[in-house]
Amino acid sequence: MRDGIATDVLNDYFVERAKGGVGLSELSQLIIKPSFGVHQADWEYDSARRFPIQNKAEVVPGLQKLTEAVHKFGSKIFMEVSSWIWIYGPVSSMPFETGLELREITVSQIREIVERFGEASKLVKQAGFDGVDLHGTHGAMIENFYSPATNRRTDRYGGSLENRMRFLFEVVDAVRSAVGDNLAVGMRLCADEKVENGVTPEYAAKMAELFDGKIDFVNVGTGSAGYFEATNQTAHQSEPLYVLPGYGAVASASVKRSAKKTRVGAVGRILDPLLADEFIRKGFADYVGMTRALIADPELPNKTISGKLEDIRPCIGTLQDCWGRSVAHEWPMRCTVNPAVGREGERGVGNFKSATTKKKILVIGAGPAGLEAARVASQRGHDVVVYEASSKIGGQLNLARLLPGRADVGGIVKWYETQLKESNVRIELNKRVPADPEVIRFLIDEEKPDAVIIGTGSNARKDGLQMITYREVSGWDSQNVYSVDEIFSLKGKIQGEALVADSTTYVIGAGVAEWLTKNGASKVTLVTPHPHVAPELSNYNQLAYVTERLLAASVRIVTFSWVRRIDERGAVIYRITEPGREEEINVDRVILHTGRTHKGTKLKDLFSSLVGEIYEIGDCIYAGNTIRGAIEAGYEVASTI
Repeated sequence: MRDGIATDVLNDYFVERAKGGVGLSELSQLIIKPSFGVHQADWEYDSARRFPIQNKAEVVPGLQKLTEAVHKFGSKIFMEVSSWIWIYGPVSSMPFETGLELREITVSQIREIVERFGEASKLVKQAGFDGVDLHGTHGAMIENFYSPATNRRTDRYGGSLENRMRFLFEVVDAVRSAVGDNLAVGMRLCADEKVENGVTPEYAAKMAELFDGKIDFVNVGTGSAGYFEATNQTAHQSEPLYVLPGYGAVASASVKRSAKKTRVGAVGRILDPLLADEFIRKGFADYVGMTRALIADPELPNKTISGKLEDIRPCIGTLQDCWGRSVAHEWPMRCTVNPAVGREGERGVGNFKSATTKKKILVIGAGPAGLEAARVASQRGHDVVVYEASSKIGGQLNLARLLPGRADVGGIVKWYETQLKESNVRIELNKRVPADPEVIRFLIDEEKPDAVIIGTGSNARKDGLQMITYREVSGWDSQNVYSVDEIFSLKGKIQGEALVADSTTYVIGAGVAEWLTKNGASKVTLVTPHPHVAPELSNYNQLAYVTERLLAASVRIVTFSWVRRIDERGAVIYRITEPGREEEINVDRVILHTGRTHKGTKLKDLFSSLVGEIYEIGDCIYAGNTIRGAIEAGYEVASTI
């Protein structure tokens, strides 16, 4: 989106998925704009300038281009239409988490909002959409009316269930009057708000009895507005890898049992087409939504129909680059494992440019950067061989998946293994390429590469160097100090107490601390300089889960602190805000994590006089980069050779 207007980037995203066999897509969201309210998007000055879609006639031509393009592939597309209490005022007056309290909307204002829903739906029809999906979950105004937690009104819009649903039915009538009978009209329903006095699956089933037949479809989800981190509501809207796939089954099944005429859809980490089939077969829903699965692989439907399930690129559930970018930051959406997302026009299926000259390419390192480089280069027609120092491919992904609750990260490794095998990429395991001139010359003679891609990765630091003291931790080279990479090799040998000190913002330190408790440590202390552990995880809907897991494992968390020194007895930590306040902690092992460092090989220099093209990718350039950063680097280099 740009200034609330559809762009070619948006169109390319949806067309890619229509080509991939998606039956129905949905564009989110067109927000209605009445004459009153406390906040409106200022398209002239708004920093994001993308979200939401404007409720005005200017949006129609761009959206028509989108719907026409999607329809060419036999796919349907709906538009989500919504209103929000933080724009117009609350259904019932109560303070937000900031303490701000707004006056509840009046009956006359409710009438205007209802009318605006109808007007917005006319634009949806003009633009050629196949249906209107009324946003009734995640804290949207419709939910605030039907929810017993948020609706405390005493007029005709509050009190009984029928009164709470009055606003919904008035909106449905206005929309149906505006679009006629040729467009589907439905809603998104929160069937489990997971808050005290809120909507439960049983309550949602009673709602379904009332709306059954009055709307054509209902998309059943969970989660309300995320006003407090402790309620974890944003995660309930889009759960991360810590939650099992298909978590929405209970919610959708409760609605499905009551809805006899209205079609019921289910969502909730439905990442596998076999799981999707189970939802339908067992009567949990009439159809399923697979948003994140289709972000990761837009060809999922066609691959499923063709019986190529092993070719489906898996969503690994970290939410770093989909939710974390687009919702948490309002940046352009990307995907951790699919570098084509957001750039389908140039990188989409069928847009690979074959190499003009076939070359022999040697890739050194089978981490995510090297694997992606090998995949892309081979698909472009090159002859590719990969040398990997260890006994298996995957690099740091093999360690990342060992962190408790994060096994899904390893799914992408299996996918690469399948893709490289299909592309006839030769993988040489247990083949470390040292910075030795004689070995390099032998390797050149043996493989005769035209180009070399170096992706040798990085090592986890254990010296404690960080930007608090700007110095290493005294005693870091003691025998009882380990890096996060080294500690996993001690599985089955861990006893006694341990201290983990992690200065970074991601999950590594917290994950290692929990892993230690599950692998023999009697007591674990986690030290962080931040106000709480892993602050970055809040953007990815994981913070509450990680914190709860640490508490359940009885990990002691010490915040605003760092390590002063280490000796054979353990460590001395101190409070950063009070440097004189120290605590001696006797432990058997200390694990320091402040990031990663380049392995420091001289491979590029050694190859430079022997091979015409040499490239470095991934962590050997940017140590401690993200999974997406590594995959992106591999893609970019391999697409240009």
